[in-house]
Amino acid sequence: MTKILGGISLGCQSWCYRDFRGADKLASLLRESNLDTLEMCSVHCDFGDREQWKKAADDLKSLGISFNSCGINGMNTDEKYMRSLFDFAAYSGISVLGADPDTDAVDLIEKLCNEYSLKIAVHNHGKNHRYGKEEQLDALFSMSTENIGLCLDTGWALEAGLDPVKCIEKYSDRLYGVHLKDFTFNAEGQPEETVLGTGVLDLKGVIEALKRVNFSGYASLEYEGDASDPAPKITACVQNLMKYC
Repeated sequence: MTKILGGISLGCQSWCYRDFRGADKLASLLRESNLDTLEMCSVHCDFGDREQWKKAADDLKSLGISFNSCGINGMNTDEKYMRSLFDFAAYSGISVLGADPDTDAVDLIEKLCNEYSLKIAVHNHGKNHRYGKEEQLDALFSMSTENIGLCLDTGWALEAGLDPVKCIEKYSDRLYGVHLKDFTFNAEGQPEETVLGTGVLDLKGVIEALKRVNFSGYASLEYEGDASDPAPKITACVQNLMKYC
């Protein structure tokens, strides 16, 4: 199956398959694109329901699917839910959880990260998101330890006016994940989904930057278009990415 950057198993965000349910179908769709790694999101797994998430993980594992992360998860001060989420990660072999944390939950997150020997990666979701700009990320990182890092979404970084290559270099010490996503922008400046490598993103530059900083976190494709038939475009994303890997 597809590996990049010297051995990282390339995953796909399960939101890309949001119109489909069942482990058999998810596994089949992944394999159509030569993938066997999933970043599980809540559309396919209730992280607060231990019985349900254990079955979801077991069903996919039995079909040869592994997990590189889960999320993007809201993180709050509800310790019962948070422990269930961290338990899912530990059970599934995940070392970094994708996150959108409340700032008042930082102390609990730090405690659980230390207890479980896991880290979280904060997702930047564009200019209107609470962690969409560098100064917002900087503020969060200044009040936390290296338990809390970044999952850089390349598409939403572009939407926020950020340079993904510069972000990779700036946050290299806390770069625990990357969402490989590309956009074009319409006349009003609104982002439109496109296959990785065919939009505004400097895909070659991103991959070269990840190599320069010896990135060793998790990497997931995210193409949200064509929800009813995602495999062809996700396959094209894989093929374009592999030109530089």
